[in-house]
Amino acid sequence: MLTRTRTIITCAAAATVAALAASIAAPALATARPSPSDVTGPGGGLRLTHQAIGRITSAPISNRDFAGYQATVRTGSATVSAASFTVPKLSCTAKNRAIAPSAAVWVNNYKTLSAAFVFTGCVNGRARYFPGLVSNGREFDHTTTPFAAGDVIDLTTKVSTAGTKIIVTDVTTGVKVQHTGRGASANAAFIGDVSWANRNGARQGVPNFGKLAFTHCLIDGKSLGSWHPRKYQRVNGSGTVEISTGGLWPGGTAFTTHYQNS
Repeated sequence: MLTRTRTIITCAAAATVAALAASIAAPALATARPSPSDVTGPGGGLRLTHQAIGRITSAPISNRDFAGYQATVRTGSATVSAASFTVPKLSCTAKNRAIAPSAAVWVNNYKTLSAAFVFTGCVNGRARYFPGLVSNGREFDHTTTPFAAGDVIDLTTKVSTAGTKIIVTDVTTGVKVQHTGRGASANAAFIGDVSWANRNGARQGVPNFGKLAFTHCLIDGKSLGSWHPRKYQRVNGSGTVEISTGGLWPGGTAFTTHYQNS
């Protein structure tokens, strides 16, 4: 199955976005621009690249940088991707590892995206969590706004040709971060765990998060399942599953991702 990959380049607080198209034989879904920060975890950036899909199968699509669900939307339509989750308690080792649970929208012919996410990682042996926003490829990492394991988080990304609004709300504490940006033409929406890149652009391993449940998963106010989304699992370069993805429940509004390997 051939796929066409478009590369997103992002960094904290400012980003240059470039599109790179290439036909490849293996599934791919990621690369990110090195961050100016010298911190391996915070200060890096999301890694994610659009993967065009060929034939429809019931099996999950293996991907190097994403585990979750993605659904196409009518090109240019006003699109809202929304979900909730509880920040997981990480089992950290000395190695820096991170993922970013996200609700996001691909825009402008899959050349870039807007996303609401929470950095969820192990940095220097300690768990760290903070909110982040991507607006048309420009990433804003709120590293001084710490979240905690057990906090309930709402993620919302709204995109229309008139404007873009991204919101991350810590329901437990009442803390909210948001950004309003220029409009864009939506192509698809996705919810799940996105990989994280360090300042050198290297993909970070997966922290042991156990199980993470995404709930209240909606696209344009309708259940994620009603959009007939495609399911992805994250794998390493050898094909070993790093994050598996469960089925949709109940009524297509929720699913779980599961740590398998770092």
